[in-house]
Parts: sequence; C-alpha cells; structure tokens
Amino acid sequence: MTKLATLATIILTATSASAFSSTSRIGVTSNTNIQTTSTSLNLFGSKPKDPNADKQQQPGMMDQLAMFKKAQELAQKKNNLDKELAKEKIMGTAADGNIEITIQYVPPQLPISPSPGYEATDVNINEEYLKDVTAEDLSASLVEAIRNGEQRATEIVGEKYKALEEDMKAIMGGGAPAAQ
Repeated sequence: MTKLATLATIILTATSASAFSSTSRIGVTSNTNIQTTSTSLNLFGSKPKDPNADKQQQPGMMDQLAMFKKAQELAQKKNNLDKELAKEKIMGTAADGNIEITIQYVPPQLPISPSPGYEATDVNINEEYLKDVTAEDLSASLVEAIRNGEQRATEIVGEKYKALEEDMKAIMGGGAPAAQ
C-alpha cells in the first residue's frame, strides 16, 4: 500500500507541477507553438508596467546600456564645458567703464554645492575716477560692476549650455523640457 501511495503522489505532483516540465522552461505550449517569454523580452531590463502596453516601447537590457553610455558621454561633455567656462574671464563694468571687475565661472561641486557660481577675481579702478568719487558712490559702482559681470557670465554660460541641452533632448527623444 505504501508503494501505491508513493506512486500516486509522484504522478499527481508531476502532472500538476508545470514549473518542472520541459515545455514551460523553453516557452513552448502543448500544441508546439513557440512563444516568447517576458524574461526573454526584458532580459535584465524593466518589466512592462502595463501588460497591455506595446512590447516594443519597453526598454530591454541593450536599450538601457545604450542610454547609460549616452548619459556618460553627456556627463563628459558637461565636464569639458565646465572646464572651458572656468578658464574664461568675463568682464563686468560700471561708472562709465572706470571700474572693471573680472568674473570667473565656478562649476558645481557635487554633492556639496550642486549649483554653479561666479567669483570676482580681479578689480581695476581708474585712478582719476578715485580722486573725485565718494565712498558711497564707489561702493555702489563696485556692486553694479559685479552684478553686470555676473549677468554677462550667466548669459555666456546659458549660450554654451544650449548645445548640451540639444544633446540631452536628442537622448531623451525630444521629450526634455526647455530650461526657462
């Protein structure tokens, strides 16, 4: 009787456990039609969020690797652009050109300081202007020159980053919103 019970258990287990059958492992149905499994479509990629979604729109491993490589290239372009901008000397002026301040772009230092900045690196003041100016007017002119230089630096940085923005739009398929 024990052998009969064991045999019955094995038969029931084998017929109900489709996970161990050779047809379910290779994705073949009982009528021998070949079907692709979700594992083969999404090998190391994301699973489709919507089962009714078009399978061509879901990224697979190769698409994700290509996007990762493009993102690395974009990061390298940004680093090169930041180095180029950091070398530029941008002039801010005030008091009819009697005060000139050199502004330099300071790239963001991630993660400590995620925003770029500007630094006044040099100040030139006409000596003739210093003879006739009050301390209050000099102070106001210095602030005006710094603001003028930072405004010009912001415009130059914005123009240079336009090319990077276009590259990013190309990678994202044109879906990246324009910076305001």
